[in-house]
Amino acid sequence: PEEVAAITPTAEELLAMRQEWAKVECRKRILNLVDEAAQINLAADAAAEVLTTEQLTTYKAGLAWIKSMRTTWHTLAADADADIYNDANWPQPTQAMRDLADAF
Repeated sequence: PEEVAAITPTAEELLAMRQEWAKVECRKRILNLVDEAAQINLAADAAAEVLTTEQLTTYKAGLAWIKSMRTTWHTLAADADADIYNDANWPQPTQAMRDLADAF
């Protein structure tokens, strides 16, 4: 009846909720790897050209990983059957990315 319809989200509302949840989860996962201070410090060192060749390669791979994370949250949000919180549904950073982030 009308009362149930009033509390049942529409498909558009459900999509908007999933988009918000996926976006928040994406941000959380990125910041769990490399917090904002580390991101700033890495960007500064990359711009100042003081990273080693290996660090720069890893830094660039990390930027590509962040880009793929941002693409993934859109994909997960659009798929009502996808588990936004399942690690297997997200791109995984390499150990080199983890080590570089930890150094900053």
